[in-house]
Amino acid sequence: MSKLHIHPYETRYHAKAIYSKAIRASGDFVFMQGQVGVDDAGELVGHQDPGLQADQACRNIKKWMMEAGGDLSDVCKLTVYVTDISYRPAVYESINRWFDGVMHCSTGVVVQSLADPKFLVEIDAMAVID
Repeated sequence: MSKLHIHPYETRYHAKAIYSKAIRASGDFVFMQGQVGVDDAGELVGHQDPGLQADQACRNIKKWMMEAGGDLSDVCKLTVYVTDISYRPAVYESINRWFDGVMHCSTGVVVQSLADPKFLVEIDAMAVID
């Protein structure tokens, strides 16, 4: 197995999920730029809806993982940026649907703004493929 989950735990915060404190990994690494709620046509999905933007960002992560020869279960680390802390429940509800059972490491950050003021959430991912 290419990943060893170190100290899996259930979060007590906005969205219930299982995460890992750390992951030891070997294999082919995939580093992804931050994904936002923009679809393949370059259109923003979920104008003023952080949950829909997070859903599109996760869809994009899945697409790039498949193109890299992996899938969402290979993701080890997400960094989630939101422009308002009140967006966290909707954003993590979406993330938890896409990453159910993955036990990735996750960091959540509240920022003043993203690259475009219409972006409410951005998610970047790191993965290891066997």
